Amino acid sequence: MPARTPPRPNWQGYYRWTARRPPRELLLLTLNHIGWERRPRRPRTAIEIGFGAGNDTRELLRRGWRVLAIDQEEAAARFLARRVPPRYRGALTTLVAPMQGLELPPADLVYASFSLPFCPPEGFPRLWASLRRALKPGGHFAGQLFGDQDEWAGQRPLTFHRREQVVRLARGLRTELLRETVEEGMSFDGPKHWHFFDLVLEKPRAGS
Repeated sequence: MPARTPPRPNWQGYYRWTARRPPRELLLLTLNHIGWERRPRRPRTAIEIGFGAGNDTRELLRRGWRVLAIDQEEAAARFLARRVPPRYRGALTTLVAPMQGLELPPADLVYASFSLPFCPPEGFPRLWASLRRALKPGGHFAGQLFGDQDEWAGQRPLTFHRREQVVRLARGLRTELLRETVEEGMSFDGPKHWHFFDLVLEKPRAGS
């Protein structure tokens, strides 16, 4: 018998499930830590990879950022478009594209909330290199990587990392936060054993 094609994820259900949650704690921590609340001399630019329901995109827009929001699902772009107030739409650009193979433009912040692990392993090195190149001097990356003890490791074609691999990925950048979490929790599919790393990294300025 031919192999069965896995059912497509219920993205609309996922967006509705997550739409009411507040902005992620890691995003708020990052913005407060690096002091973007001060009035900048020029517009600050952020790239969000895998924006989903758009909760964090809206928070960035609310705080005065210009945002390039990227997601591979057209449904995500439609869902976000309905949620962005008219006064913020001029500061938002959406791009529907898979993350693997992206060549990211320069940015002050690259933010990826639980999205980078969904890059296939063969595409992750190129994506990570593009992400590092995109960071302006003094710019930051904030996001998560899945650990190798995560329940989905070995079950899904996602990218997982051991702690020492995460440390290597951060070389050449200043590590502002590396926090490992192992816990029982929930996913859209139900109860799940989570293992992930929260990361906040800064690209040093020349001479620093």
